[in-house]
Amino acid sequence: MLKVRVEVTDEEGTKTTLEKEGDLQIQLLRQMTISDVTKFLETHLSSPALDDYYEGEELTIKERLASFLRFDEKAPKDWFTSSEVKRIYEDVYDEKVGLTTISTYLGNFHSTGILMRKGSRAKRQYRLAATESRDVASAVV
Repeated sequence: MLKVRVEVTDEEGTKTTLEKEGDLQIQLLRQMTISDVTKFLETHLSSPALDDYYEGEELTIKERLASFLRFDEKAPKDWFTSSEVKRIYEDVYDEKVGLTTISTYLGNFHSTGILMRKGSRAKRQYRLAATESRDVASAVV
């Protein structure tokens, strides 16, 4: 049995806590715990805290894409396709990235609960999950 406790204190001194308890040897419970902790941190950390954390470090394409989708004003606000994200991302970051790379990361974000998805493979669309917010910090698992 393992207990996980994460506490975040904001600038005003308000503490917010997440506690999970269970047998983390069970794969599904471990994945759910990691996802819950990640979402908790994303919700309760401020964007400046994330900026300070990565200051001086080069972000990966996956990290930049996650941050872009959540915080950038140019990011799609509703349902979007991989092609749309690729085009906008390349404009914003002035960097070429493969469509398969974007599609893979969008699929990863769906698996971890960051994005919702609908449609067949040929017409797949994504959008931020309802629990996600553009004004919270990003953590990529």
